[in-house]
Amino acid sequence: MNKIEKKQQRGEEKKELIAKVALKLFKENGYINVTVDEIVKVCNTSKGSFYHHYNSKADILNEHFTIADKYYEKMYITLPTDLSAKERLRLFLHKMYVYLEKTFGREFLAIMYSTSLESEEQLYFRNPNRKLFILLEELLAEILKENPDSSDLQLHALKQALIQVVMGSIYYWCTLRNDKSLHESANAPIHHFLYSFY
Repeated sequence: MNKIEKKQQRGEEKKELIAKVALKLFKENGYINVTVDEIVKVCNTSKGSFYHHYNSKADILNEHFTIADKYYEKMYITLPTDLSAKERLRLFLHKMYVYLEKTFGREFLAIMYSTSLESEEQLYFRNPNRKLFILLEELLAEILKENPDSSDLQLHALKQALIQVVMGSIYYWCTLRNDKSLHESANAPIHHFLYSFY
C-alpha cells in the first residue's frame, strides 16, 4: 500500500470513528445536546478533521440515508416485471425493511426517529423529495393505472398515507423489545394498506 492509499485509509477510518462516536453520543445524550466540540473531544481529533468529513452533525445521519436511497434505486430496477404493481410495491417494501434492519438495525433507526423529534433541522430521511418517496409514488401510480375503479383516489394522498404507514411501522418496531424482525412487524399494516384502498 502506497502513501496515498494509506492516507485515504486513515481518512476513512477517522470518518467512521467520528460517525460511530457521534451516534453513541446522540443515543446517550440526545441529538440536540451533543455538540461538534464534544464529538471531536471523544474522538481525540480536531474540528478541522470533523469538518473535512462532515458539514454538520446532521450530515452524519443524513449520509446513511442517501446511501440507502441509492440501494433502493437499484432494487427498484430489479423488481420482477411480471408481477402486478401492487405485488411489486409489496416486494419493494419487504426488501426495504430487510435492508434497513440488516444495514442499520433497531438502535440506529431509533436514534434517527428520536433525533427528528429533537431537532428543527430538515433531516434527509424525512425529506418529501428523497428518492425513496419518489419510487413509492411511481409504484402507487402504477397501481392506480392498473385499477381504473380507483381513479377517484388521489395519488398525493395515497403517497402521504403510505409514507405514514411505512415510517410508523419502523417507529413501532423500534419501540418493541422482542425478537420479531422489522419486515414481520410491518407485514400486517402494509397488507392492510395495500388491500384496502380498492
